[in-house]
Amino acid sequence: MSSSPQQWTAILTSKKPLFDVNFRELWKYRDLIFLSVRRDLVAMHKQTIMGPIWYFVQPLISTVVYQVIFGSVLKISTDKIPPFLFFMSGIVIWYYFSACLSKTATIFSANANLFTKVYFPRLAIPIAQIISNAWQFIIQLVIFLGFYLFFLWKGAPIHFSYRVIIIPFLILQTALLGLGFGCWIAAVTTRFRDLQMAVPPFIQLWMYASCVFYPLSSAPPYLQNILIFNPIVPIIESFRFAMMGQGQIQIWQWLISLGVTLLVLTIGLVEFGRAEKTMADTI
Repeated sequence: MSSSPQQWTAILTSKKPLFDVNFRELWKYRDLIFLSVRRDLVAMHKQTIMGPIWYFVQPLISTVVYQVIFGSVLKISTDKIPPFLFFMSGIVIWYYFSACLSKTATIFSANANLFTKVYFPRLAIPIAQIISNAWQFIIQLVIFLGFYLFFLWKGAPIHFSYRVIIIPFLILQTALLGLGFGCWIAAVTTRFRDLQMAVPPFIQLWMYASCVFYPLSSAPPYLQNILIFNPIVPIIESFRFAMMGQGQIQIWQWLISLGVTLLVLTIGLVEFGRAEKTMADTI
């Protein structure tokens, strides 16, 4: 007896549009995303001595080291922002972005056994990674806010205003930017596996071009015009300006960053969809 396609709940085909993101299907598999997030969080804390305390220790140690090197030794300007808050603000945003990028970039190789055995929307796993990384980001953001209130109480020249309403959008933009670059790199590395070795040093070098250790205003004018096309720079600068009222950032610079973010996200999702079709043969 023949069956008609209408009897099936899902039809899998290799013929898909260029931009193929089925949000309805992703919502249908939301339980899988939740379980993946839970798995990642458990794996982070399993067989560790200090557990989530590392989330507190890591940004504190990095901030102290960078303050000594870039603040005390190199004496880099921080635009009147207390150096400790300046460096920590950049570190918190950068850590979230780099975690989203690096973990998404290895999504195919890290989940090869799962991807080749069971069908589900592959984009669910990168989204789960973004949410898992958000947990670490929230903890580090709370640490930053604690020091922020302390410096505010001590009379430091910082202040926030209505501009803080943009911070949730900056966080979302950071996540989408990491997702876009991560999906793009993941798609490329399915065909050229050795490029995975270049990802960690590339991210490290990128950090030095992202105004994590220095304000945009300290760069020469010609270099500022180049750095502004690094989409993470306006995000970090906007976060500092919104929280502490100091810095150099204009709305058009953030709009350029937003445009680059959307472009990278679109290209990343398109390349991810292409790689998904042949991943089982190339990985």
